[in-house]
Amino acid sequence: MKKTTLRDVAKEAGVSVATVSYVLNNVSTQTIPEETRQRVFAAASKLHYVQNLTAKALSLGKTNVLGVLFVSTDSSRIPKPVSYGAFFDRLERRCRDKGYHLLVSQIDPKKPNFEIIAERKLDGVFLIDAMEQSFRAISKNLQYGSPLVIVDSLINDSLFRQVNPDFQRLFGDLNASLSAGRSYALIHEQMANKRYHEKIQSASGLDESCICAATNDEEQLRRFIERHNDKLLVVFNEFLALQVMKYRSPESLIVVCTSECPEYLPAQTRKVVLGQSKADVAFELMNALLQSPFSSSEDQNIALRVFE
Repeated sequence: MKKTTLRDVAKEAGVSVATVSYVLNNVSTQTIPEETRQRVFAAASKLHYVQNLTAKALSLGKTNVLGVLFVSTDSSRIPKPVSYGAFFDRLERRCRDKGYHLLVSQIDPKKPNFEIIAERKLDGVFLIDAMEQSFRAISKNLQYGSPLVIVDSLINDSLFRQVNPDFQRLFGDLNASLSAGRSYALIHEQMANKRYHEKIQSASGLDESCICAATNDEEQLRRFIERHNDKLLVVFNEFLALQVMKYRSPESLIVVCTSECPEYLPAQTRKVVLGQSKADVAFELMNALLQSPFSSSEDQNIALRVFE
């Protein structure tokens, strides 16, 4: 079957080839009447026109492909595709609405391969749970000026933007919501980003003995829960909380819904939810940087709301 061309679409829509190109490539410098745009879209759909992304990338100097890179090790208690499933879904929708394709890839921390960044010539990268050593290698593989937005990571580099929960405000609100003298212990999944754990401990004000960075070591988790049987448990991540419920009742937990899936938890569980979608915040930051790579956009700390 003969491949449909721009010329075929133009003939079907009754417009010039240039107009078809402006419409399908969403060229903002050209004013095209809405009725004409709809005719072009209808013609492209009818003829099953598929854009040549390689040619488009060469002509525009960009690929319209954004990457999401994450680390998920054998010791991870909750695999990233599970804990970030809602994030990936929402981010893909936001990217698609703006004409971007999203490429999700896992980094092997033992044998990291960052060639995918250079090979695909990604316009920008979202990096989840970044290790310091991986971050440096990734940033070197990006094209000059390409934005890097770091999610759930703390990196000491003002050149790149970061999106994290507002831990300081979270624990302030949490402490204010508890009755006087009520103590709690904290469980969160062990992250590759070490500073993330340090930030949680610092903001909580808890002693290290009251914090568990959970791995896939079931016995470690069980022992920690038993040692703190007289305390409330604050658990970061809904899926981790569901596993903690093997040893504790739902009403004895306060769950910080970092996966943005509070509906998975029993009704009697107290929940802390993000005030904004993590994907929305990350995408808006990325989109701003794509429009103006060297803008003064700031790191984003997402507030959390405590519910009884």
